[in-house]
Amino acid sequence: GTVGFQNNEISFGPYGDSFYEYQLKIWLQGDRKEDMYREMYDRSMDGMHHNQLQESNGLTFINFGHDRKRMDHLTCFMGGLLALGAWTDPKGFKSDRAQRDLKTARAMAYTCYQMYSTTPTGLAADIVQFNPNIIPYLREKAYKLRPETVESLFILNKITGDPIYREWGWEIFQSIEKYCRTDIAYGKVGDVYTIHAKAEDDMESFFLGETLKYLYLLFDPDSELDLEKYVFNTEAHPVRIK
Repeated sequence: GTVGFQNNEISFGPYGDSFYEYQLKIWLQGDRKEDMYREMYDRSMDGMHHNQLQESNGLTFINFGHDRKRMDHLTCFMGGLLALGAWTDPKGFKSDRAQRDLKTARAMAYTCYQMYSTTPTGLAADIVQFNPNIIPYLREKAYKLRPETVESLFILNKITGDPIYREWGWEIFQSIEKYCRTDIAYGKVGDVYTIHAKAEDDMESFFLGETLKYLYLLFDPDSELDLEKYVFNTEAHPVRIK
């Protein structure tokens, strides 16, 4: 039989995020010896900058498929991935390519923070569109306790030392505490655009395994998780570099 693509949609969010993430992280976990994975990653980032990266009213985002105005919260992991790729670039952290990727990483993190800070609850909708500011995508107004934004804030803070990422993370954490916490757990919020939002009886396992873990690490000044020694897989498990 033959193998082919189902369609020509490109996504750095749903359906495709882990593919790009592991191009870089397999190379890192293997002590940077399997260069084909790093080369795949760099070609992918070149293509993303050329084809998918958009700007709207000063906000940088990576669009979903052919929809030039949509971005999913899942795509917010790219701020951290691009920063990690720049920091470990074989051409050097000061190279033009690394600095391009770091600039995009910072810009993506800012956009994802704005997805939170511009809503009445301080929580981000799962999918947004830029028209030209951040607005809900169709009826997607729920905050689902996802980790991608705080993951990027953790990695950027580790790499750059910029305290702004802790400040943004603290704001997000306070909103989670205010709107998502219940007597026994945390729950997603169905509509982030109303201050009367209530936590629902729905908490995904990734909230404990990823979102709270990255928030804890973001504020832990004594963490032993050195990014020179460990790489986080897509489920936020630290894996020792060979």
